[in-house]
Amino acid sequence: MRRKSFFIIFIGFLSFIIVFSAIQDDFSYNYQHDLLVEDPQQSRTLEGADNLLVVNMVRTTNLSSYGLVNIKDRLTILNNNNNPINSILFGLKVEHSNDLIYFNAFGEAKNTLLIERSHEIMDIYEMITIYFDMPLLPSQKITFTVLHSYTNLISYQFAFIEEDITQLLVFKGSLFPLLPYKSEGNIKSNYLLPEGSTLYSHTQIGPMGVPLEGTNVLYDLEANLEINYLEPFLLNLDENNETTISVDDRLSSKLEIEKINKDIYISPWGIIKNIEEITIENAGIVEVALLSMKIPIDAINVKVYDDLGEVLGVSLIDSIDDVSTKIVSIQLYQNRVSLTPASKFKFFLEYYLPPEKYISYNWLQQSISINLLTTKYEYLIYEQTTNVFIEGCASVDYMSSLPEALHNSGNSKVLVYSTENISPIVKKNVLLTFTIDLFEIFLRPVVFVMIIALLSSIFVLAIKTLKREEQVSIFKKEFIPTSEIREFCSLYEESNALVLEIRKAESETKRKKLAKKTYKNLLSKNTSKIDQIKEEINPFKKILMETNDTFNNIVKRLDVLDAERISISDSLNLLETRYKRGKLPSKAAYQKLSIDFFNRRKKLDRTIDKYIQQLRSYLL
Repeated sequence: MRRKSFFIIFIGFLSFIIVFSAIQDDFSYNYQHDLLVEDPQQSRTLEGADNLLVVNMVRTTNLSSYGLVNIKDRLTILNNNNNPINSILFGLKVEHSNDLIYFNAFGEAKNTLLIERSHEIMDIYEMITIYFDMPLLPSQKITFTVLHSYTNLISYQFAFIEEDITQLLVFKGSLFPLLPYKSEGNIKSNYLLPEGSTLYSHTQIGPMGVPLEGTNVLYDLEANLEINYLEPFLLNLDENNETTISVDDRLSSKLEIEKINKDIYISPWGIIKNIEEITIENAGIVEVALLSMKIPIDAINVKVYDDLGEVLGVSLIDSIDDVSTKIVSIQLYQNRVSLTPASKFKFFLEYYLPPEKYISYNWLQQSISINLLTTKYEYLIYEQTTNVFIEGCASVDYMSSLPEALHNSGNSKVLVYSTENISPIVKKNVLLTFTIDLFEIFLRPVVFVMIIALLSSIFVLAIKTLKREEQVSIFKKEFIPTSEIREFCSLYEESNALVLEIRKAESETKRKKLAKKTYKNLLSKNTSKIDQIKEEINPFKKILMETNDTFNNIVKRLDVLDAERISISDSLNLLETRYKRGKLPSKAAYQKLSIDFFNRRKKLDRTIDKYIQQLRSYLL
């Protein structure tokens, strides 16, 4: 007995010593650094600007249905001065200064150019200085690209189009780049419309402003016979220096990501794991039932879940415009609810990356080159905190970008990076070189083995020294008819789908997009199906009502909502009949009452979906 007790005490003491030795006393140490950049020699003035000529100007503006405007300007500058220059000025209106969330410039070799934003104001413009890698000599040209992103340039509003309520996205902004230099030659501005939208209206400037295939609007200065060049700050365009584009988009809404907490785990055994906690908000005016994001094409084991469990309706689609990525599509209506205006949804995105694409090995030293923004969102991200966990790390030998903080967590070193106001065109590439600590790698399994041995010894000693006492616990489990709930919800959703199909056909018939005969056939067919479903659903409804009061109340509430929905439909038909017969005071009164009925019907649909999801939650 004494030998067994001594053996247990010895194992416990040894385990305590090993664990204690693994604890580091330097829990955290922060890097605080100021990158001091010498002031450029070239002054930020307009001296010599008259002898600078823009000989090529191509602007591509990507209008996102989620509220962001991403602009790509490709410029070619000719220096007609007798002296070299090493910078130019790029302007934006002061009223849009707070809307600018990203600005960067790149040379022809994709090298990043130095940007200085000193908030220098010139008339109504804020001037941003772009410095070249080397001075631009007289009579020489330089070509570079400017990328910038804006928010709050797109407004969302409801409108009546062909007696149907729809959502318009209205953009207003500068037609061409605002430069303090004369421009001539190839001058174009191309506006890419949001995917799935329809062009409603746009500013026509003479012959400029040609819609192309319904996907973009092109403004080409060559088409203008009166103007063949641009004065500084587009002065010769007068009031036409801005354009307004409106598109019809009924399904998208302004989405913003409030915060992302991202963890990247780098294991010495060759594992790169990415976990993101995402809080997204619907800042628009319509419901959103579909979320999407882009991840690397080689990502595997993709999972989407929240505090309730796995989020269903997740599909992976190859990206057409970017072959290096694939799209993660999340259908919220599968086992969650649509994102209503002003509501938020927090979920987790998890996937693994192949180490051979990112990590290189040199004995105990490893290097990883990775974009910290591995997931690409089309939404504005207000704040993202990225924690890079390097497991079994003895030291970090090189960091291409210094983190905000560096601390230890267990046997890992954690690099903390923070980024604000992120748009889809932002990249944050880092290169890290670190040395593996073999002792840290093997310490964890040794500790686990010692703890398991200790617990096993205690268990064996307890079994042999104590009398076994059996206690019988009776657990009363309430019966839940899962199969009946599943069938009830499926039939109910099928009936709802048929009702929505009838509504859509009715709307298209009113707009003369569908023949009345086809509508009547569809109405008859769907009505008979709905009646058949009502007969099939009665046995399941009876079982649910007899199970408990909760299910009974839900089923009764659904019956009331169905009756109320029928009542609203009858009221709409009666209202339309009275309007056609001229028994209403005005068209405005008819439109106001129609909108009220439509809103009540949408609210009823959401309430019905909520009760169905409440029933489905018992299946989880």
